[in-house]
Amino acid sequence: MNQKSNHPQVAGRLPVVAIVGRPNVGKSTLFNRLLGSRKAIVGDRPGVTVDRLESECLIGTQNVVLVDTGGIGEGTYDVMQPAIDIQVEAALEIADVVLFVVDGQAGATPVDAAIASKLRRHQIPVALVVNKAEKPDSELDFFSLGMGDPVAISASHGNGIRDFSVQLERMLPEVVESREEGQEPVASIAVIGRPNVGKSTLINAWLGKERMVVSDIAGTTRDAIDSFLDYRNGVVRLVDTAGQRKHGRISDIIEFVARVKAVQAFRRADAAVMVLDGPEGVAEQDMRLMQLAQDEGCALIVAVNKLDLMTEAEWKHYVERLDFRMRGLSDILVCKITAKSGKGVKKLLDEAVKAAGRNRFEVGTGELNRWMQAAQEAQHPPSDRGAAVKLKYASQIATSPPSIKIFCNRPQALKTSYRRYLEQSFRKTFNLTGVPVRLTFAGGNNPYAPEKKR
Repeated sequence: MNQKSNHPQVAGRLPVVAIVGRPNVGKSTLFNRLLGSRKAIVGDRPGVTVDRLESECLIGTQNVVLVDTGGIGEGTYDVMQPAIDIQVEAALEIADVVLFVVDGQAGATPVDAAIASKLRRHQIPVALVVNKAEKPDSELDFFSLGMGDPVAISASHGNGIRDFSVQLERMLPEVVESREEGQEPVASIAVIGRPNVGKSTLINAWLGKERMVVSDIAGTTRDAIDSFLDYRNGVVRLVDTAGQRKHGRISDIIEFVARVKAVQAFRRADAAVMVLDGPEGVAEQDMRLMQLAQDEGCALIVAVNKLDLMTEAEWKHYVERLDFRMRGLSDILVCKITAKSGKGVKKLLDEAVKAAGRNRFEVGTGELNRWMQAAQEAQHPPSDRGAAVKLKYASQIATSPPSIKIFCNRPQALKTSYRRYLEQSFRKTFNLTGVPVRLTFAGGNNPYAPEKKR
């Protein structure tokens, strides 16, 4: 196991552990074993895992993002192989530690040697994991790969996993909070978007200095970097999500790297500013990032950049198209900016701070239940095969995003359309523009009410 780390610290995000190796060595089985659930598809033929899987996982006492990849290096005539190669490249783009899995029953192969060479070029800390090592000394053949001391395990049976997890935890970079001592941010704002849409330029405009590297080359930003901005009587934390490295020119790599780093930012943010390139229009990836922001619980604002390059007619057409594309999201505020000149950026920051505050919204139980009753009276829930469905009691259980638990007599009968109506009603009643509202439903009466005397 190679314990040299090029990432001794990571600022305010979860470390990423990527699992790589040739097909059918047990990568997905190890992924499931470390995760504690059967999330990855496991099969006995090469190429079963094509798409990457990523999930939060506990290694020892530290949370990480665990990434499973497709097999690499085999199947010259296999049409899936180029896609699998791309996925591994994508995983390596965001990995802090790599688990290189080999097959203890098959022994070291030329493909394993080629993968080892590839990993050495990346200069990422690597743990060489010999899977299917039920027989003694199964790992000895793999010293020839020059990847440090191999670790023998059996992912399917769990042999050696506990000791391996202890060693893996030692390899993980230290997570440090990148905020100023003694200052709790009034808002934490993630700036997201495709490469080269102007995210770093926007942050520089807010900070009034060249804090982020700005270039016309997509992917100049290499990692998510927190910045702090004095704002009225406090500070705002700004998170610029990374693009990709130089050879991330393949669209699949660009999107995957952006997605993983965006998720890391969303989990530390109250609000997300989605930067769109006005002249380029709205891409499918833009919509996926916006949906992801709300799925991860961030209030969302859209900033259309480079307005100086658009005519009024082009802007009108753009807004119409954007409204149509965002119809599945909650009401989203759209701001016009030109980050390069600073036009509109101050108003955007004010709106982003307000959105972060809305995401931390708390409501008293009395006011919450008055809303619920009014919403129910304005539009009665559809009946369940002739039986009335009644909402009885509501209680707020969390913020960021606001999460409400509603008790009713027939929760399973509430249709998706009525649940959506309640979310929209809640958002409108309490002026929560751009905030994802979480409503959950449970059967029974008010569990907090005192029991009636018999």
